[in-house]
Amino acid sequence: MEHKAKILLADDNPSIRMLVSEILTDAGFSVVTAEDGQDALDKIYKENPDLLILDYEMPRKTGFEVVQEVRSHTGYLHTPIIIFTAVTDKETKLHGLGLDIDDYLTKPADADEVVARVKLLLKRNKQKMDCNPLTKLPGNPSIQARIEQEISSGRKFAVLYCDLNNFKAFNDKYGFGKGDEVLLATAKLIVEASQEDPGSFVGHIGGDDFILVCALDQAEPIAQQIVAGMTRMTPGFYNDEDRAQGFMVSVNRKGETEKFNLLSIGIGIVHNTLRTLTSFAQVSHIGSELKCLAKKHEGSYYAIDRRSDGQ
Repeated sequence: MEHKAKILLADDNPSIRMLVSEILTDAGFSVVTAEDGQDALDKIYKENPDLLILDYEMPRKTGFEVVQEVRSHTGYLHTPIIIFTAVTDKETKLHGLGLDIDDYLTKPADADEVVARVKLLLKRNKQKMDCNPLTKLPGNPSIQARIEQEISSGRKFAVLYCDLNNFKAFNDKYGFGKGDEVLLATAKLIVEASQEDPGSFVGHIGGDDFILVCALDQAEPIAQQIVAGMTRMTPGFYNDEDRAQGFMVSVNRKGETEKFNLLSIGIGIVHNTLRTLTSFAQVSHIGSELKCLAKKHEGSYYAIDRRSDGQ
């Protein structure tokens, strides 16, 4: 677990509080307990927990009343919530789902089930918060974690930094809707190419920047497939005039009218064959250098690092 997730446990029964708190603590979680609904609310706002486990029936405020209060605050819209209850009727559960409750735990608590459900909700929530809202690909935290995992493994690996050329100019002329279509098509192209290596990872850094982590021997074949795919699909993004002339006219960053080549992709390939990679920051820096080199070429192109330690 990357950090010790904090769980807010609210139950007016001290024996249950003690039992479940011990189960969660033994599983590696940090636990904050509350003895009623109002106490739970006070501690939620003070402690900012990663997940809530709320008893259905509590003094001062019920579990459902706590949920209604919490969900009314923007900062807690995505906090996972489990209702802990002995009530199992369908009507109660449907009411809870309408309040945006994520799961139910039935009393008496089974230790393995409590831990499994908590871990699953935390994992799903992390993935949901991390992914890019347009492409649904993992974002920067997952990207960094995967690259650091590869570095620590000692395996030979490669990281492809992919960046679209002339995307801003395209967006300015054709609009954000068409720009989103380009990003989705690019994401699909990269994901399809990554299937050459079943253990690969694809992430969306943001904007028109993507990343692919794969086995070293698959890096160039994957890059070649992405370059060929982008060259093939690019003309379809343009109107007849721009497609026929092979360029478009748009406004540059200085506000001046300029001719821009059609969209293409630049790929920088970082790997640990010739030099030792020791950190995510180092990999990112090398990737940025190689992307800039690839972008100097007309059309889609990839550049692979051929430098060794000390160069």
